[in-house]
Amino acid sequence: MEEKKNESEEREVDVNPSNVDSESKKEQMDTIVSDHLIPPLVVPEIPIAKMPAEINDSQNVQIDNYSSDSIGSEASRIKPTTYDSKLPLPREQSGSSRRQTLNKQVELFEDDKFGRATSRDSKSRTSRIADGDLLEYRMKRLIFYMGYYPKIGVLLKTSQDESADVITDLDVFGTYIHKDFSSKTVWADCKSGQARPHDRITWIKGVMTSIQANDVIFVKSGVRQTTKQYARRAGIQILDTRIIDKLEHDYGIRSTDWRGSWNYHVQLNKKNIFSRISVPTNEVYKKISTFISSDYWVLDNFSRAKKTITALRDLSSYSTLAFEEEQQKAIRWAVYELICLFTMSILNITKEIYYFSDEEKRETIYEGLISSEIPLKKRTEIVDASFKIAYNLVKQQFPEFNPPANKQSVNLTPPSYFEAFNDLLSRIINSPHDYYDILRFLDFVLSEYDLQGKKVDEKELNQMFTNTRGNTHSAKTILHFIHQVTGMPREIFCLLN
Repeated sequence: MEEKKNESEEREVDVNPSNVDSESKKEQMDTIVSDHLIPPLVVPEIPIAKMPAEINDSQNVQIDNYSSDSIGSEASRIKPTTYDSKLPLPREQSGSSRRQTLNKQVELFEDDKFGRATSRDSKSRTSRIADGDLLEYRMKRLIFYMGYYPKIGVLLKTSQDESADVITDLDVFGTYIHKDFSSKTVWADCKSGQARPHDRITWIKGVMTSIQANDVIFVKSGVRQTTKQYARRAGIQILDTRIIDKLEHDYGIRSTDWRGSWNYHVQLNKKNIFSRISVPTNEVYKKISTFISSDYWVLDNFSRAKKTITALRDLSSYSTLAFEEEQQKAIRWAVYELICLFTMSILNITKEIYYFSDEEKRETIYEGLISSEIPLKKRTEIVDASFKIAYNLVKQQFPEFNPPANKQSVNLTPPSYFEAFNDLLSRIINSPHDYYDILRFLDFVLSEYDLQGKKVDEKELNQMFTNTRGNTHSAKTILHFIHQVTGMPREIFCLLN
């Protein structure tokens, strides 16, 4: 025993300045620092060019204001990255081990086929992120690999009014598009801290009904099996945070895969920066920010499409103004978010008219672009009632006044881009294989390449999607429509260059 004790004492590091020379002291201090300290991450900013001054103003598009106050079998689409089969399946971890796993999530990855940062620099490039935010981005990444288009921070409000109260925000909300353009949704409610499971499940059931979500995942660790069974009978799945590691393994997700719209280094705080821009005034940016996070989600699909186009036109008109680099990136972020939301709306419209004849499709699109939230018949009734009220008021002031014998009417016409819009929907309906996964494709391309100023990596896209050629052609078609109708410069879309 004494020999073992002496050996262990010899292995101890003596950092007393009186017992070591300066050279060995430096070595020992370096060892201690490397073993116990984690230097902060310094993420390099990638410059993004300003939108050019030349805007296509030839399109005189008349559309509604975007402000709401003013108006399964396709699992083969998922192509996971290669996972090292020699690695063991993740096992249950202690609380300390789980914290270490979460900390590893914030390290940047090795320089490999995805063009990532090297692990040799990872110690000097480690950032901090709140556990709750990190959990949401992990779930967003997982839901994307499951085949959904995921969104973080969708706000539910009591009404569309500007003074409406916020009910809650949906941590992660995913939309899955089938080949016939029907869809299903999933809501992931993430809790990294303390929460009373039974109370939360009761609350989730109420919100689940309001948003009409098909599936709900309550992400929380340490929930008892009896509670999980109770939630299951209510249509709610409880996902223990320890199981996320296994699911990521099943879908071939690397713990260091921070790309696309789940790259929190790029995405975090973009919405807040955008909503605070005041060039020339803050009103437009604030309205668009509210539209993206809340107003969009309570509108019908035609109103979504029209108001998204309006928002894009407003942003394109500001492209000649001078912005700080951080503001430019936030504006680009908003543009790409709006394009994805526009794509979701037209895919939903496609679903609504999918089984109609060509004549019925055209008539439905024509009426939808005119009426949006208010049906055309209802609008006509409102116009008639307005004329009657006006005539009666005039009659009271001028008794001799005789109203016109002919019935007055207002000639309602669709926006000038009706033909282009109708043609776009026809292309989507005629090529379901090329369009049903276009939402995820655009989400990844716009976030990974356009927003970060990178060139498109076809090899990477082929590993992510099963129909890269078809998706690329479809994305170009949608982006050309956006460019022609809104005047958004084509230079900000790498697929068009």
